[in-house]
Amino acid sequence: MNSELQMNLLRRQNLGDSLRRSARAAPNKPAVIFHATDGASQTCTYAQLNAMVNAVANSLLRRGVRKGDRVAALSRNGIPMLALGYALHKIGAWLVPVNFMLQPHDVQHLIEFAEAKWFFVEDALLGNVDAVLGKLGCVEQFVQFGAAAPRKGWLRFDALLDGPATEPEVCIDSDDVAAMFFTSGTESAPKGVLSTHANFHAAHLSWSFNYGLSQDDRLLVSIPLIHMAGYLFSTLGVANQVTMVMTQTPQPVQMIDLIAQYRLTAAALPPTLYVAMLSCPNFKTRDLTSASKMLTWASTIPKAMVDGWKAASPALRFYSGQGSSESTAGPLTGGYFSSWADLPNGDGRWVGRPMSFAADVRLVDEDGNDVGIGESGEQIVRGPVVMKGYYKNEEANRRVFRDGWFHTGDILFRDAAGNHFFADRKKDMIKTGGENVYCQEVESVLGAHAAVMQCAVFGMPDERWGEAVTAAVIPRPGVAVTEAELIEFCRSRLPGFKAPKHIHFRSSLPISAANKILKRDLKAEYAQAVKAG
Repeated sequence: MNSELQMNLLRRQNLGDSLRRSARAAPNKPAVIFHATDGASQTCTYAQLNAMVNAVANSLLRRGVRKGDRVAALSRNGIPMLALGYALHKIGAWLVPVNFMLQPHDVQHLIEFAEAKWFFVEDALLGNVDAVLGKLGCVEQFVQFGAAAPRKGWLRFDALLDGPATEPEVCIDSDDVAAMFFTSGTESAPKGVLSTHANFHAAHLSWSFNYGLSQDDRLLVSIPLIHMAGYLFSTLGVANQVTMVMTQTPQPVQMIDLIAQYRLTAAALPPTLYVAMLSCPNFKTRDLTSASKMLTWASTIPKAMVDGWKAASPALRFYSGQGSSESTAGPLTGGYFSSWADLPNGDGRWVGRPMSFAADVRLVDEDGNDVGIGESGEQIVRGPVVMKGYYKNEEANRRVFRDGWFHTGDILFRDAAGNHFFADRKKDMIKTGGENVYCQEVESVLGAHAAVMQCAVFGMPDERWGEAVTAAVIPRPGVAVTEAELIEFCRSRLPGFKAPKHIHFRSSLPISAANKILKRDLKAEYAQAVKAG
């Protein structure tokens, strides 16, 4: 007679199980080689990682953490952060990562909203929460990551390693929540995305089928684990038994050195970081020819990025993918390209074609009708990567789950060959002189100029036009260009109303912890400048 646990283990999909299997298949293979910003490093094999995870999981069970409990974590990347996530997956508790760039009152709001029972905080980030610690009544136990002595009443993470290294025995269904990641809040207040073990499993399969990460690859993990993309790619690495080289934070000079030192073959980074590395002094002095499958997403692909990396590694191929936290960072569309000339129509907004396994994809108008070739429409999807829903937000759930489809809020268009191009977020569209302008269309043109390293396009209030198309530009080093030249360049390739009315030159752009460009900060900065005269 099979027990309930035996039947559960027989066919369930669980993130913790994937670590156990990788540890048995490749026990002595390095799972994570971690490099801190201060130069310290640590290597952890698959067997060691699984033993650590089991010890923490059993210790948490003994201390009263149960299936469905919310456990929050405020930390930069590190082996303990990854181990905590897997420990929670093995006992059915929810991992709730919190952005370490938030202000204390924002941290308080998210902890209370999640009703977190335990709260793990990296010792270097205690200042982020000091002001609100006394207000977090829902938290029963605080835990400190790091070597510093724990505060009174707190536990050190190392204290949780006292549990047995045996596999925890907890019934967990594939459709149970594994994690609650908060959306980045680049447009509005963050929402809690409920992602199940089955969601992660489907995202892993889709990336493995389409991106093609193999056991022989060596993967750079630098984007924060507190964001869905960073966590998804670290768990994908574990599921594929690759060796991951992980940095504490995305430090471009350090990332270049590590690619060269470990002959890394793969990375998953937004364009902002690939571009940032181009400007580093060691980019042209290190051997980066091992880089062969570099994944990117989140914004228009700049020509400078492609040209610079191809010069460093001629055999490199880029993979442009498109998804979201709500799709468990699974690829809704994607595809490889080898050079700027390979991009369909020479358009940096290209995000590939619909991927196998992840989801069905449609582009629809406001009435839910499929749009024609070349017409922009909202992307709606259905499939195993789609989240369970937003936590405690039925209004948002009703808005995005309609007629059996998840409405992403992303605007795309496609050509006759099935290539998909990202036009914009629905909320980012500029309305100027009665016309609609998609920011990424302008960014794609502006980013193709030989003098432009990186750019961001957004709308600014304007008495005549309603909104004026405005651009912030980082020029390529050593290249001179004027505002008039760039505006004329855009006018020669776009209808006049889509060309920027104003261009601001900058040395950097504001970015989030997920390395997405924060256009709201640009708008606020320039609005304040106008107000100040």
